[in-house]
Amino acid sequence: MANRAAPVKQSDLTRYLKAATAAGVPVAKIEVARDGTVRIFSLAASSGDDDPNPCDRLLK
Repeated sequence: MANRAAPVKQSDLTRYLKAATAAGVPVAKIEVARDGTVRIFSLAASSGDDDPNPCDRLLK
C-alpha cells in the first residue's frame, strides 16, 4: 500500500500561522482534519465569550 500525500503541507501551515500572527491574532492551536480542513483557534476564542448565550445558565 502506497503512502498518501499529506492533505496540507507544512509550508501551508507556516503560511497560515504567519498570516494570523501578522493580523494580530494570538494562536492557541491548529487542527488539521484528515480531509485537509485546517482550523486555527485563537487565544481570545478559547477563553470564553464576553456575551454568553442566555440559555447557557439554564444548562448549568
